[in-house]
Amino acid sequence: MADSDSPSIAGTLALYPLPGGGQRPYFTSGDESSSRAVLFIGGLWGGFLSTPFLPSLSGALKEAGWQLLNRDADEMEALVQHLRSKGVRDIVLMGHSTGSQDVIHYLSSKRDEVQGGIMVAPASDREFFERDPDAEWAAALKKAKALIAEGKPRETLMVSGMRMSAYRMHSLVGVGGDDDYFSSDLPDTADGGPHVHPLSTSFGKLSAPALALWCEGDHCGNGDQRPLLRRWEAAAHGKLTWHVLEGAWSSS
Repeated sequence: MADSDSPSIAGTLALYPLPGGGQRPYFTSGDESSSRAVLFIGGLWGGFLSTPFLPSLSGALKEAGWQLLNRDADEMEALVQHLRSKGVRDIVLMGHSTGSQDVIHYLSSKRDEVQGGIMVAPASDREFFERDPDAEWAAALKKAKALIAEGKPRETLMVSGMRMSAYRMHSLVGVGGDDDYFSSDLPDTADGGPHVHPLSTSFGKLSAPALALWCEGDHCGNGDQRPLLRRWEAAAHGKLTWHVLEGAWSSS
């Protein structure tokens, strides 16, 4: 029996199909009969209920007639299609920390339409680990680059108790990585450099309105993020709104 003081969410755990075969799980809470849903994607170290605000968010969405879906995987589009087939009309993607990269990637790609995106604590993993005094990640990135050069991007590495492929390691913390959407040194437009996501091709290609929420006490940040948020806003041409949550903190 759960401790009454511990966070909990009542809901339904179900499966949805993938286009190439197989299934993946997703969890639904809130008003499960609603035709409106928020699809939540957690952060790098996030697990179910590890994001403190989820129980409160689920309750607030239920009162407003929305449902909350917790899905921590890459197959968001398949889940969006599945929800559409079940009569869900309005879908908003919501990512926390590293999960925000999934949101910006989805909204800037040619995918099934959604009605909006929310990025909570959208920090740069690359810049965070560049400041990390622990040499483990730097050593793992060096090994990942070597494996990729050898044609072994799927080779598994172990770092901080996590297993990930060489490709995933470089994507997350390497310059020019596919997940590098939020670093402060990304150019406004392509400049021939190593970065694969200049702001013009990410925030400049948003397919739906988006909201960026920065937690003032986020340990992944490096100083005042407002100048960077303003750059994102300018690149989005009216499709991005941002707000700094003063006194709030976030973890990955």
